[in-house]
Amino acid sequence: MSKIEIKPATAADRTALAQIYLVDRQREFPWVVDPQLKDFDHDSRGEFVLVAWIDGQQAGFCSLYRLANFIHLLFVAPDFRHLKVGASLLMEMRQYATEPLTLKCVMANEAALKFYARVGFQIVKADRNALPPNYTLKDTRTEQYIALVHLNP
Repeated sequence: MSKIEIKPATAADRTALAQIYLVDRQREFPWVVDPQLKDFDHDSRGEFVLVAWIDGQQAGFCSLYRLANFIHLLFVAPDFRHLKVGASLLMEMRQYATEPLTLKCVMANEAALKFYARVGFQIVKADRNALPPNYTLKDTRTEQYIALVHLNP
């Protein structure tokens, strides 16, 4: 198995990340009307983005809205799924958070919900009136947060 490297995104990564975002949304997000490449720049504006690299290719990315410690986007390219890319991105992102991460996940996305449970996230809120209905999840793996470990020895 190839090693996963996690690095902060650069301007040079944006085109590949936009492609990953577009393909996944076309395949897995039927509620998104007419997804476009430009959506990535709009949807990640102002967020800190980490990129997972495997064998010189961008395998996935994760974006963090730092003011709320909120994972906004987490996407893995289809060819790199089931290689621990998402888990590696979340583990690294914990190092940039000042409190446990939160995120939202569509209720119908059972595969994502199982993944998030495996990596330590628990459902803390359900919004059945949202379009699409979603859960808010919170990270329980606080021992992996540098900032929290130093604040609470």
